[in-house]
Amino acid sequence: MSNSVINFYDSKKKRIIFLEKRVLNVLRPKIIQIIIGDNSTKLKMAPEWFKSEDQNESLKNIIYPDGINENDQHQFNTIARYRAASKKPNNNFSKELFIPNESNTETLIIALGNFVQQFGGELSFTNEDLTFQEPAHRTACGIADLSSAHLLATDYIPTAQFTFIVDLNYQIDLSRSDQTMQNFVLNFSNAIAEVLTCPNDYIRVMSVDKPGKTRNQTKVKFGLSTPDPTETEKLVQDLKMKARDGFPQHRILKHVKKHEYECKWKPLISFFQLQTCDFAPEFNIDYTSSMPTKDKRGGLPYYLPIGWYRHALKVDNKYPEDKLWLGSNNVDGEWPVAFHGTHGGAVKGIREKGLLISHFDAMKDEAVKDKGTYFDRPGLYVATHCTGGAHPAYTKPFTINTSSTTTEKFRVVFQCRVKPDAFTIHAKPVATGEAWRFVDPDAIRPYGILVKNEKTPDVDQRNES
Repeated sequence: MSNSVINFYDSKKKRIIFLEKRVLNVLRPKIIQIIIGDNSTKLKMAPEWFKSEDQNESLKNIIYPDGINENDQHQFNTIARYRAASKKPNNNFSKELFIPNESNTETLIIALGNFVQQFGGELSFTNEDLTFQEPAHRTACGIADLSSAHLLATDYIPTAQFTFIVDLNYQIDLSRSDQTMQNFVLNFSNAIAEVLTCPNDYIRVMSVDKPGKTRNQTKVKFGLSTPDPTETEKLVQDLKMKARDGFPQHRILKHVKKHEYECKWKPLISFFQLQTCDFAPEFNIDYTSSMPTKDKRGGLPYYLPIGWYRHALKVDNKYPEDKLWLGSNNVDGEWPVAFHGTHGGAVKGIREKGLLISHFDAMKDEAVKDKGTYFDRPGLYVATHCTGGAHPAYTKPFTINTSSTTTEKFRVVFQCRVKPDAFTIHAKPVATGEAWRFVDPDAIRPYGILVKNEKTPDVDQRNES
């Protein structure tokens, strides 16, 4: 048994919460954040290999700008944590001002924080050396990063969210101590993985709740993810069938009430990891109207995102086995450029133009007909044009309030390199340029994040295609 202290920022109480942590070392995954209330326990779980940041020091003695209310303080908390991770701690925002604009990295940090919140996660800053290998696996474990941003935005790694009823009293059987609750959560998540014979890290408990006035019942909300959406669906059906009959012989799950349980599908993560060295500002670009609108990468047309500001990502060392993919010489091995938006879960069907995020795999049949049964799998879509990327259907705007009178709105799009010959080409559902459909999540690599102020007009590139 190990004893330590969990600390995390409670956004509702606006302060750091300290909890004693006693977790059995043999159980996986681990609990990173937990708050146990009278009627509900909220928590975040992560794999053993995930190292969480200590938010205590970075948020100590923070001074907010005049006129900032409690609802907007979380943005400054995020910046303070980023400054601390960058070895530039300064929590006095009255002196070290934050001025939001398209070229400001701290604006981008807030943008990413807003993006991550769509999926139930939060930013986690680290100085650990992150690999960008196996992004689908890491996302299925609840830990995303810049290499897997496109998987979140396209709902490619959905989480099946269940709520099981167990015949245990919340207050007497579970929340009577921190250790009791934590051991129950860890045992429960491992038990679900055991009956499904899947890795433990693919199961994450999100909350344990007292259901109203029912004394001897408790709701356990948990998620199931795998790197392969088809495999996730199989496990979901298996779990539904088993739960229908109950688990009378299982030492943990015998408490689960027999029921026809259904699930909700949603991309959910615990944390989105950022390294302080993830950005390469020497390659930032302001795509002004005076620039050419068309170039070439990987032998295919590259339509420049005029009107946007690109924050370049430092990815040259993330794929050490591949030296050519990020080039601009149009040689063999170079990957062409495409785009997609950041508004996860926004689009329920086909949209007329711009960047694609679609729950409906619109061009699957056409892709299979064109290139065979290999493409008869869940698809990822990108677009050749950034036109329309500021549309609410594709990118969710975020607002920054730096004072009681100053407000700015921005949108974000991911700029990606895509593996040659790994996609099929479609004229729909975009109205401008082409849509490219992939079935290999490793065939898309974000290498830039585009930011645009809402006041900057979109540039119509229809004639450029």
